Amino acid sequence: MRRCVIVSILLTSLCRCQISVSRHLRQSPLELQGHDISLDSDTTNLHKRRADIEGKKQRVVLIAGPHKTSSSSEQHNIFRWVNDDERFLPGWSWPAPTIDGRGFCTPKSVISMDERPKVFYTYIGVLNGHGKKKCLMKWYAHEGMTKKNLINDFEQEFRNSWGNGNNLIIASEAMDFVSSTDKEPNNLLNRILQGMPWNSYDDSATRLEGSNDDITVVVNFRAPRVDHLLSLWHQCCMKTMTFQEYLTIHVRSGIDVLHSLDSLRLAEVFLEKNLQVTLLDMSGILSRGYDTSNIVACDVLNADCTSNKTVVGDPIYPSMNNVKQHSHGGTDAQLEEMENIIRNYDCNFQDIVHNKKLKILYAQELDKIFSNCANISPDERITSIEVMSERLSKVAQNFDHAGLDGTRD
Repeated sequence: MRRCVIVSILLTSLCRCQISVSRHLRQSPLELQGHDISLDSDTTNLHKRRADIEGKKQRVVLIAGPHKTSSSSEQHNIFRWVNDDERFLPGWSWPAPTIDGRGFCTPKSVISMDERPKVFYTYIGVLNGHGKKKCLMKWYAHEGMTKKNLINDFEQEFRNSWGNGNNLIIASEAMDFVSSTDKEPNNLLNRILQGMPWNSYDDSATRLEGSNDDITVVVNFRAPRVDHLLSLWHQCCMKTMTFQEYLTIHVRSGIDVLHSLDSLRLAEVFLEKNLQVTLLDMSGILSRGYDTSNIVACDVLNADCTSNKTVVGDPIYPSMNNVKQHSHGGTDAQLEEMENIIRNYDCNFQDIVHNKKLKILYAQELDKIFSNCANISPDERITSIEVMSERLSKVAQNFDHAGLDGTRD
């Protein structure tokens, strides 16, 4: 009898140890078996589906940028709507941990109200193997914690909010790295999906109800295309190099610098994971006099909006952030040539319009680009981002800076 008791105690201790290791590694049994849970678009075989909340399907909206497509403005405006007044976006949450690290990097807390709209950038960066230089990650290191601790804190917030019946908004232009060719394909996207409430576990090893079918990804498409290119230079290095140097040296450095220009490839990567994608044609939005932040709130988050796409009751017009101007050194003809080069490359993705998981809102320049694809002869088609970069570099090599002072936002 004593022997049985001892064996029982040993087995119990062994089980506890195994559970502790599993929790520490934050791996589910499926992951430990080598199964990629991010591929599961419907996980009803693993759990009972969550009941509809007030008759509406519970949702996660990933606002994925890319960089320099009004992403900062969207984050600040949507964060304000979520937090200022529950009338604006009822049932939606901005599920990021609140950490009091006053005076560590700034006089304010590490995640002050001013910084929280950008807080998911560190989380996505850490998932992508970056983020060490971000103040939030420095604070974790200072407190003796690791990247795993940061990831765990964010994902616990996702679970808590989801478990309380809220819809989640996770917004960061850092998600545009899922389309980068610098690293193993789909690694970042897999990690993002594995952090969803139904794919991750808390300390009680509880898996929440839900599936990847509950996700909508928002991707912005900016045109004129050359304006997006110029803005990427502005953000990256206009203080340290000319636009010509950016295209002839920096872009050709072997690093996937222009992945943020590749909105259609970004949409395609999410579609390949069988996710719902909403593609916003910013030119069509602007031509109607609308604001992109309002369009996300009205047409994606289903806020109560007026007929001219403004959030009902909001006394503040949505803000615009990070608008820059700087001399680029190219002629109008050279910029037009660059515009055509990028639009040529965009033709590689015209077939995404047939994907039933894709919704395009306010199509304008996208329609024009795809309509013109048939007019480009096969031998003139630009089939890769590398060839596009080479063509742009050749145009920039002929810039004549004498007497030129062209500026574009």
